[in-house]
Amino acid sequence: MLKVMLIDDEEPALVHLERLLLADGRVEITGKYTSAQKGLDHMQVDPVDIVFLDIGMPEMNGLEAAKRIREIDESVRIVYITAYSDFAVEAFELDVLDYLLKPVAISRVVKTIDRYEHYASQIKGRQPEEAESVKPHAVRCMGRLELLASDSSDTGKIRFRTKKAQEMFAYLLHFKGTWVTKERLITALWREYEQDKAISYLHHSVSRIRWLLKEWDAAVTIDYSEDSYRLGSNGIVTDIELFEQIVDQEPYQYRQHWSRYEHAASLYIGDYLEDHNYEWAETKRLKLQHQYLRLLIGMAGYELDHRRERSAVHRLLKAKEKFPYSDEICRLLLSAYKSLGQLDQLHRCYEAFAEVLVTELGVQPEQETTILYHRLLA
Repeated sequence: MLKVMLIDDEEPALVHLERLLLADGRVEITGKYTSAQKGLDHMQVDPVDIVFLDIGMPEMNGLEAAKRIREIDESVRIVYITAYSDFAVEAFELDVLDYLLKPVAISRVVKTIDRYEHYASQIKGRQPEEAESVKPHAVRCMGRLELLASDSSDTGKIRFRTKKAQEMFAYLLHFKGTWVTKERLITALWREYEQDKAISYLHHSVSRIRWLLKEWDAAVTIDYSEDSYRLGSNGIVTDIELFEQIVDQEPYQYRQHWSRYEHAASLYIGDYLEDHNYEWAETKRLKLQHQYLRLLIGMAGYELDHRRERSAVHRLLKAKEKFPYSDEICRLLLSAYKSLGQLDQLHRCYEAFAEVLVTELGVQPEQETTILYHRLLA
């Protein structure tokens, strides 16, 4: 069993994480501490495989504690835990096994242990100096598919040599490590070709992807078994995963976790694989688009309720560019302009919205929107 240690200055968080790890069944918890120093003392006498480490601790923050941990044992893998998602951005760049956003869910704990087992299998037989280089790599799927080098810089993007190899990688990543039959791949990507030629193109794309993954130096594999392929993606962290981890946890608690929602909104720089227009990605694209709309509307509504009208207007105008036909966005903008005493803006907002609907869709604003407009003006 894997030996793990937990460090978090909040006792309830420690108990919660301990329960989740024990439920997974693959670990032995050799120590849990509310003090980073006590955890360091523990490691001096009892080595561990993984340390689950809270970043925001008053005595010694997690980043400093991680440095001290590596001075004791360089082979220990660290999993950061944080309630603030702006630290999650740094996880693309930090040398860590994984990171978990509070409140931690059992599904994320399982993924973390899976990632460690995949990491351990990858470094088995390597020289010690090579082992430290194995860590999650970043993939952007919002807007355009991009594989980032280990420093996550724009200059470090790894580029596909053919469009079909890129699409096959995206397709396998879309199914997150599940097996996809050869027939399904051919139907999705090469259905216009005869069977022999389609199979040849598939094998060529697999070869291209494997060469790229080697260049990328990520703990990711293209596996083949029983006429099926899968992407062993435990060594990958995607912006989609970051986004969904935040927006899937409902009901939203804006007051407690505002920075998390700000981060989720900042991740959405474009629709899912929008630049590639893959047919098979449409359903997920629409789902994520809807989640993004609900997030923006919820955040703007919270700002209006707490007298932050100018911030709400800024957010809603940005949302309006993405969703020009949304009555909900229009209604919130009308309310914001009313609160600010900007009746001219209120009038122009409604008139412009009505004109767009009539001109482009041939419909009128919803009755609720029109009633609100007249009530606010009156």
